[in-house]
Amino acid sequence: MKELWGKEREIKFFTEARKFAAPEQLFYLSDAGRYYVYWPESYKGSKGTLQARNALIGNYTEKWSADLLSEFAQSKGHYAVQGAICSVKLDYPSFSC
Repeated sequence: MKELWGKEREIKFFTEARKFAAPEQLFYLSDAGRYYVYWPESYKGSKGTLQARNALIGNYTEKWSADLLSEFAQSKGHYAVQGAICSVKLDYPSFSC
């Protein structure tokens, strides 16, 4: 089975995303000019939500989920598809998502 989501996978996401996304799309910028993955509980400055990061994480985790489930799905004669998990029974003419 493939690796489940954990700290290492999250680090990999940010490492890979830095190749195509600006730091401002991935990290929160503090009033002091420091970048954070998550706001520290002790942070008292202004905070915002990164909509760009939400979309990047969404795309990444959809692909990761499809990859995670693909081996199991194939063992049952099904397919894992990014964005949806659909199945086709070859001995019965049906398709479901």
